[in-house]
Formats: sequence, structure tokens, C-alpha cells
Amino acid sequence: MAARTRSTDNRAAPTRERILRAAERLFAEDGFDRVTLRQIARASEQRNVAAVQYHFGSKDGLLAAIVGHHRAELDEERRDLLAASDSKERDADLTELLSFLVEPLCQKLDNSSGRAYLRIQAEGLHNESMRPATRALLSRIGRIMRDLDGPKATPYLRRFAILLLFHALADRARQEEVGRASRSDRTSFVDALSQALIGLLRQSRPT
Repeated sequence: MAARTRSTDNRAAPTRERILRAAERLFAEDGFDRVTLRQIARASEQRNVAAVQYHFGSKDGLLAAIVGHHRAELDEERRDLLAASDSKERDADLTELLSFLVEPLCQKLDNSSGRAYLRIQAEGLHNESMRPATRALLSRIGRIMRDLDGPKATPYLRRFAILLLFHALADRARQEEVGRASRSDRTSFVDALSQALIGLLRQSRPT
């Protein structure tokens, strides 16, 4: 029975992955609300929406799977960065702490799946129908922001920093996707984004 289950899972994996990648691309390009399950099925070469519903239940289930996959990768990368920092004999400064937030997200620019995720995540900041899938990540980001700028920081400035972070990354993802920007000048972009965030956070630090 176990061997049969593994065989079934192996046959299902490519289909599930095709559906995920198709949905990811469509959500990034057209927006979550405008994409239908039928479009996703067609883009992933499925005969009908039944395959999508079998693997993910609904469009919301698909979004949660996409966000959850990338969030797990981000969390793992941040754990590695924090562990490396903890091994040092000094406290991390503001720039280093901010890098724990920014660097893993910037690494998502390296491939089309990551770039699609950044665009989806930026839309999720404003789209009420996407909030259930994105709330956990925003909660993590909020906690990092509070650690960076102190418990008495102005919440508006924290919100501005989050908006700046995700919309800048989404714009960069679009630029790289169409060839208007490349990895060769990404360091300059990351430095500029980090400096802009530091400027906001330093304004919000309690005196």
C-alpha cells in the first residue's frame, strides 16, 4: 500500500507543480481577482478545473500554497542569517538587522517564480481577498520592524516602510522580467532600497 501511495504521489507531483507555476504567473501578471480557475487549468494544460480543485481546493487554496512555499524559503534563509549573527561577539547594528529582512526577499529576484511572488505579495498588501494568505508574512515583517525601530515607533512609518519594501521589490521584479533591469546593477538597487528604509526607520526610533 505504501509503495502504491508513493507511486501515486510521484505521478501527481508534476501536475501540482504545473498548476502552481501557472497560477503564480497569472496572479503576478493579471492580478489575483481577475484570474479564473479555468484560465489556470488551461495555462497548466489541464482539461478542466477539476484538477486544480483536486490539488488545491480553490483559488484561495492555490494562493495560500504559493505564499506558503516562498514564506518557508524566506524563513529558512532568515534563520541562517540570524544564526550567523548570533555567532558573532557583538550586537547587530541597524543596517545588519535590516539586511535580515531585505536580503532574502531580494534573492527572490533570481528566478521567475520568485519575481512572480514579489509581485503577488505587493498586491496582497491592498487586496482584501488576499489577506488570509498574506497576513502571516506581514505579521513576521511587522515583528522585525518593531525590533528594528523600537516599541514606541510611529505605526504609520512602519506601514510606509513595509509598503516601500514590497512595492519597490515588485517594481524591480517587473523591470527584470521584461529586461529593463538586470542583475548587473541589482547591488545599486538593493543599496538604495536599504538606505531608504533606514531613513524611515531612523525617523521612527524613539528618542
